[in-house]
Amino acid sequence: MTSVASQKQEKKLTVGFSDPRFGMTLAGRILIRIIRYVFYLTLIAATAIFLFQSDLRGFRYIGLLLCLFFADRLRHHGEADIPFIELPAEGAINLAKVVRPRTFSVLERAFDRSIITKEDFFLETARQLIGYPQIEEGLRRLDVSPEEFRQKLDGLLLESKNKDRGTAEYYRADAEALVVAAFKEALVAGHDFIELADLFAGLGKMQGEYIARIFNTFSIDAADLETALILSMAHQGILNRLPAVLGGFTTESHRYIKHRIMNRAWTSRPTPELDRYSTDYTDLAREGAAGFLVGHAAEYERMVETLARPINPNVILVGEAGIGKEAMMRHLAEHLANDKVPSALFDRRLVGLELQNLVAGAPPEELNARIRRIVEEVYMAGNIILYIPEIHNLVKTSGTAYLSAADALMPVIMNNTFPIIGSTYPKEFKQLVEPRSDFVGAFETIPVNEITIAEAEKLLSYESLILEKGTRITISFGAIKRAVLLAKRYFRNKFLPSSAEELLKSALIDAERRGEKMLGPDRVTAIAEAKTNIPLHEADGDEVQKLMHMEDIIHERLVDQEEAVKAVSQALREYRSGLTRQGGPIASFLFVGPTGVGKTELAKIIAGIQFGSEKMMARFDMTEYQDKQSFFRFIGSPDGQVKGALTDAVLEKPYCLVLLDEFEKAYPDILNLFLQVFDDGRLTDNLGRTVDFTNTIIIATSNAHSDIINESLSKGESMTDIAEYLKHRLTDVFKAELLNRFSKIIIFKNLEPAELDKIVRLNLGELSETVKHQGMVLEFDDSAVKKLVQLGYDPAFGARPLRRVIDEKLRAPLSEAILTKRLVRGGKVKLVLKGEDFDFISES
Repeated sequence: MTSVASQKQEKKLTVGFSDPRFGMTLAGRILIRIIRYVFYLTLIAATAIFLFQSDLRGFRYIGLLLCLFFADRLRHHGEADIPFIELPAEGAINLAKVVRPRTFSVLERAFDRSIITKEDFFLETARQLIGYPQIEEGLRRLDVSPEEFRQKLDGLLLESKNKDRGTAEYYRADAEALVVAAFKEALVAGHDFIELADLFAGLGKMQGEYIARIFNTFSIDAADLETALILSMAHQGILNRLPAVLGGFTTESHRYIKHRIMNRAWTSRPTPELDRYSTDYTDLAREGAAGFLVGHAAEYERMVETLARPINPNVILVGEAGIGKEAMMRHLAEHLANDKVPSALFDRRLVGLELQNLVAGAPPEELNARIRRIVEEVYMAGNIILYIPEIHNLVKTSGTAYLSAADALMPVIMNNTFPIIGSTYPKEFKQLVEPRSDFVGAFETIPVNEITIAEAEKLLSYESLILEKGTRITISFGAIKRAVLLAKRYFRNKFLPSSAEELLKSALIDAERRGEKMLGPDRVTAIAEAKTNIPLHEADGDEVQKLMHMEDIIHERLVDQEEAVKAVSQALREYRSGLTRQGGPIASFLFVGPTGVGKTELAKIIAGIQFGSEKMMARFDMTEYQDKQSFFRFIGSPDGQVKGALTDAVLEKPYCLVLLDEFEKAYPDILNLFLQVFDDGRLTDNLGRTVDFTNTIIIATSNAHSDIINESLSKGESMTDIAEYLKHRLTDVFKAELLNRFSKIIIFKNLEPAELDKIVRLNLGELSETVKHQGMVLEFDDSAVKKLVQLGYDPAFGARPLRRVIDEKLRAPLSEAILTKRLVRGGKVKLVLKGEDFDFISES
């Protein structure tokens, strides 16, 4: 809620803090207080005597004047000498004029006690503040116990006592530094004066050793203090600027809102046709049905400047749903209603055209007639800013036999007859609006970006006050902060603040269902985990055991490949302990080796164990992405017509394993994409959306230099023998900078006969589990296992033929035996080898 004026004042003003009372001795300050109290008591007594005891008219007039004086004092009771808005535009000012009396009293008491006790001034100020309800409530919102805070404060005060500490001048410097910091906090919060909450928030910006220690002890972030204190001030009924609505205009009571069409110069005209198909946002703003803007300051300022210019005063806002376009309209309506706009926009009405109602049931001729009547009314009124949400729908109304609504409006737009604001989404802008160069050229295109985390936290703090009234559940600032953080990281299908708001509301509903009175961060985390299937809590219990024995769990399904198994397991342990490198994926591996040695199988196993299911693996066969067109299929086409396979998959499942089979065969531009992905953990798609890879494991497999591998294996060499040479030769296929960005490059070993035996038994175990569902127990003869090893291995394809052999030699005849009732449910079946053929013998 920071005003532009306040920001400009802060930049131009030289601020300081000076008050005569801080230059006096303690006895002098006490004397001044006594004199002030005596003075007011004397005035009150004189007023009573003049009004009720005196018969002289003159004295009664004096008594009336004194009554007016006291009435004015009562009206401005608790206020500083001047509000911020009356500060000079430049020059030096004394901040003592804008400090509320009770805030000043806290400073004065802390100053006096610090001089007497020689204790730290900032700690003493904190102790004076902790007794106020809004400060205690603010600490509770930060999940800090006020009692524990007070106890720690008392201990540090004793520790800070220093007999050699400076004189009153020393403490005056501390007081000035604190007031200047509080002034800046008050400007950001949009206050009129320096409040108690601003003073406490200012303590978080001080560099003192002891105040920093207590804030660090309770993990209180200085940036969070002001927002948490806003919550507490509203809870205590101190803040009186809360909006009637957040997140949109209140439209339920339009018929009760007075419709004002006339400007103050009485030159505007009624607009009955426009009123039929529109909503007057300035009417809503005057009735308090519009909220305020948090963030988007640059976009809003640019929009207002464009609307105020005489040539091409048209704007098109491009941003995703829920990103803040409607909030900018609310803010503009509120500023128009209160003349907080450039003079060129004074007395303007912001009117939103409802396109669905406009085009509903209208043939082409009638639609164009409606638009002509609306344009004529807007032109005659002379005070309309026309807002067209989802302006791309104007272009979609076009047909083969008639002009579109956009064509009907083009002459008006080009003639600068009145300002027009349109809003659209990035995809629709690319597909429908941007191709119409004549149309888009008449507008100033303003991208509306996602608000920052700090801005989202502030917005949700206000939202939480409204939610608390409806649920009677207190929402801690920790819950708000966690909702914003998790939404930003894991709910990328929507943008802040919408994503965080949905998560917070879901957590609130869950807390209400459980009968909880306080919504904390743990409940928000639990809901986020349920929605994303991502482990967000600290690893404990069974999960810790699983992580510590990850290699053993993997080896239950995968034979050997120790280096790969250890590398993947260690990466997962680092991720769950919070030690993963910031800014990249959990890990990125290049698995190199001959076909059929377990590269893809290991990826499937990891997806099932850590990510919950093999469905949480986004698998791409890179042989399908070898040309320019396939590049667009991978991340989306520039015109938005084609979705990106990779980007959409990760947006949908931000916690997943990405498998890139035969990576070396991908189009070179795709390989270059992964330089950024491996480095920063992010990728921007064709619609400008940032895709987050920081919660993914990326595994690329490669059969690069398969000729070298096959030649070596045919000579009897193992993969271990040629591993280092093969790594060196990978630069023939991949750029060195790409290879260097992988977490690890792993050469998979070729399979030995003993390992093949284990693989066969693992696959037979899977078949046995399948048969168990049919009510049978399947056992295997060793001779059958050896035959399967022989049939299922090929030097060129590893163990890959094994599944085909099992399907053809075992599954097919087994299914026939079950269907023909040769094998019955509930019995024991044994796989044996008869000559060169397999057979199933019932032993029941």
